[in-house]
Amino acid sequence: MKIWPCKHAHPRSALFVWTMAAWVACIAAAGTALAEPQPAQEPIHIRADRLVTQSDTRGAEFIGHVKVEQGNTTITADRLKLIYKSGNTAQDGMNSESIDSIEAIGNVRIELDNRIAESQRAVYTTSDKKLVLSGPGAKVINGPDVIEGSVITFYRESGRVEMIGDEKNPVKAVFRSDQRGLN
Repeated sequence: MKIWPCKHAHPRSALFVWTMAAWVACIAAAGTALAEPQPAQEPIHIRADRLVTQSDTRGAEFIGHVKVEQGNTTITADRLKLIYKSGNTAQDGMNSESIDSIEAIGNVRIELDNRIAESQRAVYTTSDKKLVLSGPGAKVINGPDVIEGSVITFYRESGRVEMIGDEKNPVKAVFRSDQRGLN
């Protein structure tokens, strides 16, 4: 097992996928027009208390006070796991083709301009380009507009958003845009 103190790691392509997913998620949920994502050449800065990889596993994990920044996008969480596709390991080098999924756990917050997504868990899978925010109080905020549910799923390919609630946490939406009401 390798443990590295981590101030600035930069698995560029892998976390760019995560950043794009988060960015698309915030925009799709708020019902705004889809714009161009951050350019790939923007550096990704990751800070955490630790980075742990194991040569016999297919993953790497940033642990403690995780903060990912690229351009005007910021992701914070307690932990961030990168799971590699079968046959790839953390030592192979990180690129978007080698990543199977990215998982942020604990106090997840994704910020882009005035859009914010919050949840206890966020998982992005590269095969189906799907981002799932889950946990009590999972929500997406765009200015004065808020959507909330137990599970919020964003399908990047189609732009479809699906929200699921439960007895304790029903789906909720508050839209204040233009203050025009239903008329």
